[in-house]
Amino acid sequence: LFPVSLLNERFTVSTAMLSTMLKLLTILLLPALAACFVPQQNRAVTTTQSFMVPRFDPQEGKWYPTSPEEEASAGYDIWGSLLRQGPNPFIQRVFQADEYEQGVLKFMSGDKVDRNTAQAEMDAYLQNPNDWAYNRVNGYNVDYLTLNSKQITLTLTWAAIIVPLLGRGIYCAITGDNVWAILL
Repeated sequence: LFPVSLLNERFTVSTAMLSTMLKLLTILLLPALAACFVPQQNRAVTTTQSFMVPRFDPQEGKWYPTSPEEEASAGYDIWGSLLRQGPNPFIQRVFQADEYEQGVLKFMSGDKVDRNTAQAEMDAYLQNPNDWAYNRVNGYNVDYLTLNSKQITLTLTWAAIIVPLLGRGIYCAITGDNVWAILL
């Protein structure tokens, strides 16, 4: 990197914006980093049978809920997806909401499960399709719905330690400061 004295005012502003964007990116990638420390757990799934299932309209090629219990508002929100399975399903729900909703409705219809169970299964699939398919094909009943508060606390604690260190390291790399100054 260039010494600060060689930087003109315009480049300094863009460096500050770059630094801010890197900090924001680091914060957004925090769940993915924290998920590295989360072990997968197998627990029995308890599902509630739904007698009404979403209907498929062949002309439009879309699924539609047939009762209020099947609508998107009946399930958990995008933050529930983030806490259960991390950033992949969260991003899918934000940027491709209709495709996500269609997948959940199709899963509800195919497996005859309630809205929350279908969302949890869809989130697990979006997070890691290979593991999800492996568990499903081999008959493992994994509970993707239940939140483990102890694991969430541990993950957030680790993230609170790692993210500031990574942010400081990125800042030092951009500004040319001594990287080992992190420890001082």
